[in-house]
Amino acid sequence: MREILARCDRDHLPAYVESSKPDNIPFYQRHGFEPLGTIQAGTSPPLFPMLRPPQ
Repeated sequence: MREILARCDRDHLPAYVESSKPDNIPFYQRHGFEPLGTIQAGTSPPLFPMLRPPQ
């Protein structure tokens, strides 16, 4: 992940991920991602989108 995030920073681009497991959110937060909310259609499992601005 560090290599990709370094490339995003170098190119001044945000990084976006979605996690289907809420237990993974702290892992992504340690890498600078911020939760954007929850996506859920009907009774499907929720997705947790996260965005990391370039640093």
